[in-house]
Amino acid sequence: MARLLDFVLGHQETIKKMVDSFEAGKPGQTFLFVGPSGVGKKMTAIGLAQALMCPQSPRGCGRCPSCFRVAQPAHAHENLRIISPSGANIKIEQAKEVLEFLSLKSLGGNRVIIIDQAQTLNPQAANALLKTLEEPPDGTFFFLIAPSVAGIMPTIRSRSRIVQFKPLSIEELGKRVKAPTWALKSAAGSFEKLAQLQDGPELEVRQKAVDILTVFLKDGDFLLNEMWRAEFKDRQQGQRLLSYWVSFFRDAIVYQEGAKAQVVNLDQAELIKTLAEQTRARLLNLIQKGLNAEHALGANRDSQLVMEEYFITTQDLV
Repeated sequence: MARLLDFVLGHQETIKKMVDSFEAGKPGQTFLFVGPSGVGKKMTAIGLAQALMCPQSPRGCGRCPSCFRVAQPAHAHENLRIISPSGANIKIEQAKEVLEFLSLKSLGGNRVIIIDQAQTLNPQAANALLKTLEEPPDGTFFFLIAPSVAGIMPTIRSRSRIVQFKPLSIEELGKRVKAPTWALKSAAGSFEKLAQLQDGPELEVRQKAVDILTVFLKDGDFLLNEMWRAEFKDRQQGQRLLSYWVSFFRDAIVYQEGAKAQVVNLDQAELIKTLAEQTRARLLNLIQKGLNAEHALGANRDSQLVMEEYFITTQDLV
């Protein structure tokens, strides 16, 4: 059997403070976990749920039947509910299920509700939960999980204790997953991003980013080349391609500074060396305009026009 909190990488100081708080009986029964995806927010919430519901120890023993049930993949426990988006949102029906669950008499011990992707609560669902989030029943704990506080309704934010989760270190990622150094560096402290970087389709997108960037830099008739248009037609893929470009440009500046150990995309050494031959002014312009283009695609602007504008506005410093 397992005490789940022992398997959480990083965040041990945060976990200790929270467990100490629970053991001391301090108030604060609604928590909002914010930070990048794939850094352990949900696993921490489930681990804390295991500890809170353990009848043997307020820190979770990892050995009793209660701890065992929470540690199973389905996390099936009569006092635990995990809510995730149904489609694009968490709907009013799901909020009502939470309220109904809390209206039933507890079989004993604490109860925990984890709301994953809390930023997707639709207004009706959020409003239905407001009073309960503000004053949870005795022995009831809410853990809301979101990328940032920005997507959370102010009324829910004000009712929650915000707990910030930071990206994991390269060393922490490397303890759990065997991956090339460039992938560990590019993952930005996220297991989710690391998994994507090692996935076949994502590696293909990254290689496309390299191929199209080479044409972008060398072909004066880039705008007449149909190759890039097909790849940028999908705006989400276009954003990822631009994100890789910006990463390559940043590496080129790091290379210019002589800080080769800080280069992220180590497997693209030749490309980085070539980019480093560009002037600093142009690289900075490519980065800034690239970020602007990435944002524009996220705002659903026409991808062809966005890339045409990007090409034209980055040629004056060649």
